[in-house]
Amino acid sequence: MTARRDVQPGTADDIKAAVLAAKAVRDTAVSAAEKEFWQRMGELSKSYHGAQQDVADAMGRKRDYVYKNVRKYTA
Repeated sequence: MTARRDVQPGTADDIKAAVLAAKAVRDTAVSAAEKEFWQRMGELSKSYHGAQQDVADAMGRKRDYVYKNVRKYTA
């Protein structure tokens, strides 16, 4: 296979740096979205007696799962 003529030396390093920067931005956004989501679930869980179970049922998860994640992201 012949080498590409349009590829400059160091391009692979530039691509790697760009990918790592984009990954860091994505990870930050995902983390912020998770925190916001679980904070909202915590608010909903406290809205009335039995709401935590209703939130868990709506998510298709166990009540303990909701409880642990709300504590994890709101503590």
